[in-house]
Amino acid sequence: MKFVQNLAIVAGLAAAGSVSAQTLQFTAAAAGPFNSVGALGDAGNGSFSFNYAGAAFSVGDIVFEGDLTDGGVGTWGSEAAVAVTNPGGVVGTVALGSGTTFAGTVHVGPNAISGGGALWGNNVVGNWNFEFFETFDDAGIDATWNNVSFGFYDFAAPPPPASTFIGVNPSTTVVDEILPSEVLWYSFDVTGGAGAQPWSIDTLGSTNTGGSFGDDDTELGLYDADGNLIASNDDEDFGAGILTSLIDSNTVGNLADGTYYIAVGNFNTVYGAGFAADSTSTAQGTSVLNVNFVPAPSSVALLGLGGLAAIRRRR
Repeated sequence: MKFVQNLAIVAGLAAAGSVSAQTLQFTAAAAGPFNSVGALGDAGNGSFSFNYAGAAFSVGDIVFEGDLTDGGVGTWGSEAAVAVTNPGGVVGTVALGSGTTFAGTVHVGPNAISGGGALWGNNVVGNWNFEFFETFDDAGIDATWNNVSFGFYDFAAPPPPASTFIGVNPSTTVVDEILPSEVLWYSFDVTGGAGAQPWSIDTLGSTNTGGSFGDDDTELGLYDADGNLIASNDDEDFGAGILTSLIDSNTVGNLADGTYYIAVGNFNTVYGAGFAADSTSTAQGTSVLNVNFVPAPSSVALLGLGGLAAIRRRR
């Protein structure tokens, strides 16, 4: 059974140099030709399979390269796409080409496709399938692919961003100036099981003006130490139309012991995997970050015993 992801593997294509810290695990390549005829699943679409029999690894970037030939029916390069199905039957789709109409044959890539790990993890051993299709179906054969290759690299955690450390199991408020298009980064540690107790992160009290959707419109992102996006939040209406943001244990659940990163921006800020946080906001003003963790019960008991011991010594 196939499980088709409605979201593409990635929102865009990155330069192949982004895989420099990763290791090539296998390459699935074929000479073609593979017709790109219609929508996903069209009987006329070309496809090929590759069996990977090596050791399991977590998918990082996939570097694609190939030759795309116009079918003479007005196809756009950006409409030429591929559906990649992993051995578990999970399908991810991505546009391989770019630009509008073109004539003849163009070479595409090498381009690094990122985000496959979020779909497939380390479910990589076995048969992979690659189906070429069109996101907009022109009459006839839209385009044809030749000499295609998909190089699969392992996942390499990106380095964390420069950040302000706000403490261990913090219960604190941090106030900073925030400028247009700026994202503020903070980090903190969770220890002793404090992440299994109620916790919250919010921007209540922030004041900014000049935003496209009104004042005090913040956005939050929470990441783990490997750059995985745990949660993001745009509007948490605290009342009276206040559009500040909230991430807490009620919606996310427990946080394991470890280091975490908070990204604070104003609307519009887009959060993604790999510590990606990009703001196009026109707002500026004062950012207020409230972070509240409570000690685990065992820690409270230990503090109590320590206090009693201190009292006895003073006697």
